Amino acid sequence: MRQWVAKPVIQRMENPLNKVNSSNTPWLALTVGALTTIAWLLLTWRYGFDIADEGFYWYGAQRMLHGEIPMRDFMAYDLGRYAWSAAVMWLCGDQGIAVARLGAGLFQVCTIPVGVLLVLQACQQDMATWRKIACAVLASVVLNLWVYPYYKVFDYGTSILIVAMLVLMLRSQSSRHWFYAGLILGASAVMGRNHGVYGAVAALALLAILAVRQRDRGLLAPAGAYIAGTVAGFSPTFLIAMFAEGFGPAFVATIREMIGSGATNIGLPVPWPWTYSAAELGWVYWAFNAFKGFGFIALLAVPVLALLACLRKPLARYTPADVLILCAALAAIPYAHYAYSRADLIHLALAIVPLLLVLLGLGSALKRPVLASLMLVGLSVLTLTLEKPQLSNLVFGKPLASISINGSTLKVFPGEEAILQDFDRVLAAAPEARANFLAVPAAPGIYAIHQERMPIWEIYSLWARDPAFEEAELARLRARPPRLVMLSDHALDGNETLRYSQTHPLIYRWILSNYRRVGPLSATNGNAYQIYAPLAPQGPQ
Repeated sequence: MRQWVAKPVIQRMENPLNKVNSSNTPWLALTVGALTTIAWLLLTWRYGFDIADEGFYWYGAQRMLHGEIPMRDFMAYDLGRYAWSAAVMWLCGDQGIAVARLGAGLFQVCTIPVGVLLVLQACQQDMATWRKIACAVLASVVLNLWVYPYYKVFDYGTSILIVAMLVLMLRSQSSRHWFYAGLILGASAVMGRNHGVYGAVAALALLAILAVRQRDRGLLAPAGAYIAGTVAGFSPTFLIAMFAEGFGPAFVATIREMIGSGATNIGLPVPWPWTYSAAELGWVYWAFNAFKGFGFIALLAVPVLALLACLRKPLARYTPADVLILCAALAAIPYAHYAYSRADLIHLALAIVPLLLVLLGLGSALKRPVLASLMLVGLSVLTLTLEKPQLSNLVFGKPLASISINGSTLKVFPGEEAILQDFDRVLAAAPEARANFLAVPAAPGIYAIHQERMPIWEIYSLWARDPAFEEAELARLRARPPRLVMLSDHALDGNETLRYSQTHPLIYRWILSNYRRVGPLSATNGNAYQIYAPLAPQGPQ
């Protein structure tokens, strides 16, 4: 009986899947990854500002700090990122832009070293120390380069954790380790349900591979532990649904809305490399644009080819590099949906981590990890330079403008500072409106800057809404009519059906019926936001 119990344990200990670089690898990855990331953040935290998307994150963290709950009290992503950043704001006693960026930066410092650890564990065991350090630094640089924009690091870092989860599952089929893997999946779903879905799809694929290759029932107990861990990891959402009245229905409503719309984002055409012309752009700018298109090709092609190559090899012959390649490829395939849902550079960056880890793993398999990392640094710079302000300034000398937000000076592309200055000018001229104004469809950053509450639930109005939804929003506006309205009716992505007047016709008509236009926000961007003042003294309408 003792032999029968001990045999699987001995096999597990001798399993080549469990072989990793060396005992000092975690400390090296943690130290190099954290220090490189901290240095990166110190150099780059002041660059860029997005009044819409960044405001969506920053405003949500502020409101949670004030006791409001995402999805129930305001339009939001899942709870995780807001709870994390609200906690940082509470500890710092500050809700400003610098602390909002600090909150995101801390998540970056926690997750980038995990990616570096995965890369180092994939390297050959006899690699010289200096090469390990070089590999760790370069891998960290690659991973940090792609954190774009910074406030999306919660998605970026979570995708690193999903790959780590799969590596943990493949290296050991013990119930304890699979429970920990389930915890990672559940916590990832708290950060974003899409990560829960992508991670679950990848885990099911890995489970299928193990079941076919091992041809036994030894996976039933680990799979049960994995499910238990997932439930435990997702428990914060369950607990809030139990004790916060109204959160459960709001949570379910967001799922129904996503399913009903049949899309997770407003789509854009894929920027394939052949859609750019070197004759029109010049060879240099063509290269920088075309590499973005090559990224979309590689996003699926490389993981699929890597997966097919891995599946031809018996698990017993897997090297540490094979483990990383297989797990990252399994994650990369569902994560490609993230990029193709809205095919721009930001969503490419959000989906690219598993692909980067596949490529770094291939470098280790070819025993050229340092060279592979150097090549990835170069390719990353080529792909990102045109849109990242710090890189475009460094590579092309593109000038940047300065803007002050909450006492912090930020550097943005010229023209981007004008919209903030215009909002500040308008609110300064109408101090009575600062505590109650409406800016739609996409300016939650203005509320975050002034630390004010938006009068409606939908803080980012891009999707078409049904009449029942609009009536609920109008009830909020009638109960406390805004003293000033700043409205843009532009055609998002050049699509006429995405004008605010088309997506929210009832609210749009209510504004025109109760407010008069007093002018554009400024002479330079008058086609964007128009200013509206009340027709009559304010009161319930």
